Amino acid sequence: MSRFEVAVLHDYYVDRLVLIQEFGRLSDAISKKADEGGGGIHGVRQLEIRGGNAANLAHALGRLGTRTFLLTHSDPAHEPLLRAGFKGLPVVLSVKKREAGLTVALEGMRGGARMNVMLGHNGGAGEFPPSMIDSDDWAALKESKIVCSVNWAANSNGTELLMALRRRLGRKHQIFLDPADMRDRLEAYGELLRAMGERSLVNWLSLNEAEARATGSMLGVRERDLGDLSRSIARKLNLRVDIHTKNGSYTSTGSEVVRCGIGWVTPKRLTGAGDVWDAASIHFFLNGKGDADRLALANAAAKYYVSAEEPEAPTQGEVLRLTKA
Repeated sequence: MSRFEVAVLHDYYVDRLVLIQEFGRLSDAISKKADEGGGGIHGVRQLEIRGGNAANLAHALGRLGTRTFLLTHSDPAHEPLLRAGFKGLPVVLSVKKREAGLTVALEGMRGGARMNVMLGHNGGAGEFPPSMIDSDDWAALKESKIVCSVNWAANSNGTELLMALRRRLGRKHQIFLDPADMRDRLEAYGELLRAMGERSLVNWLSLNEAEARATGSMLGVRERDLGDLSRSIARKLNLRVDIHTKNGSYTSTGSEVVRCGIGWVTPKRLTGAGDVWDAASIHFFLNGKGDADRLALANAAAKYYVSAEEPEAPTQGEVLRLTKA
């Protein structure tokens, strides 16, 4: 039996969620206060939580009962918040001494739709080269069934890191990539896509709708239908592609497309939903679920997370109960 089922790297952020009613109202209030020479805007609800795609993905995997190795970074001031979230979970942490990332996530309504805008300081997440990985870390990565590299967009060494993973782990090891929103780094992302096509750096690519359309555009693929888009990207890159959206999810390895809708729910939050979706998708894949069931269970996990009173990823039992309801 492998020591770990999943290994995850690399980013850890401290997320400050700013929960607002309407983006327009906040913009007006800020402009008014600036015109008055500055000052405070009171009564804005805020939460400070553990964040970062890697930390959130590892936590969600742990909540599902997946044996997980998290390779990440933090400074001493923010490491207690990181470690506290993993107490009692089957997750082993390797924490490098680099500054935690910091994010202010504005969540509110605009044009009748709930959305989030994130203002990020990458800290150590912005520079995480392969040299950060020591011999014990490499041993843990090799003893994991799937290695997940997430938030490529934040890491200036992201492509170098993927190349090192493939070189050290070998061609047969399963490597999962969720690049996060790469639209500010399209030139570098185009180079990554070329390397993925030429060197088989990645076996499994997970994208939200905006990321999928940007990826398709970079590859010269412009299907409007997201299922067709997943198939075309998969064919171009010779890998599995998942696309997850608020309305449904899609997966393809280049031939058949599997689709699964999501019933409407009023979300209480958005930040972190993609990480919960990825975690459930990976967990149930490892548990032998077929694509249709895997997507349905991942959708249910994300739906649970966005509608729960507290921002907590579900357990396996909670996901299974929700799909049977």
